[in-house]
Amino acid sequence: MNIAVCVKQTADTESRPVLGNDQSHVTDKGLVWIINPHDESAIEIAIKLRDQHGGTVTLIALGPDRVESSLRQGLAMGADQAIHLHCEIMPEDSFIVSDVLATSIQTDDYDLVLTGEVAIDGAGGQVPQRLGVLLDWPCITGVEELSVESGELTARHPIEQGDEIHNCKFPAVIGVNRRIGEPRYPSFKGIMKAKRKPIEKKAVSPASPQLQTDSLELSTPRSEGKILIYKEGVAAEVVTLLRDTSKVI
Repeated sequence: MNIAVCVKQTADTESRPVLGNDQSHVTDKGLVWIINPHDESAIEIAIKLRDQHGGTVTLIALGPDRVESSLRQGLAMGADQAIHLHCEIMPEDSFIVSDVLATSIQTDDYDLVLTGEVAIDGAGGQVPQRLGVLLDWPCITGVEELSVESGELTARHPIEQGDEIHNCKFPAVIGVNRRIGEPRYPSFKGIMKAKRKPIEKKAVSPASPQLQTDSLELSTPRSEGKILIYKEGVAAEVVTLLRDTSKVI
């Protein structure tokens, strides 16, 4: 089974974003870059499926030079090879991203494409579905359990009333939720092996985005907190603070 995993590099949510001068984009200043956590879980389930059924796991990532560090991390987890679709600026438009990824996927013979169901930065949650349409493959998202038997996929997708169980043939696109499995930590041996695993670099020129960002605004920093020690009269002080300072009662 040949599996492709679409990987997005996102900023760690612990990083403090800095806006550009035009207030329309977030700069790279001070950001720590990681694999999108949902995509990391997709890598984990891809490796497990390969170990059970044979085949290869190929990571595919779009973005600038820094993306290679996340691909190396995925290779250290156990993926076999990687493709870096290189562009200077990462597109924010999910349609453009999906179009570039689909074009790359169509050049190889994959049985299964795995992605995270959503990225923690833009949180659009559109790439798996768009890939399914562009490739004309079945697509299931929000998957928390995935198995393969007799050449058929079985996926569990939770809904408010319980679970939906979906079955489909290969090839297919599956968008997984983080709850599908805890990603493994790369071992020292895996890290050393990853240095020798191939990353194929392909220059791409994404089309002009259909989505434009006019402006961004950072959230207001929280005011300094106050610690109250339990003692006589502290309850009245709490009520006073909630009423007169916070004005929530």
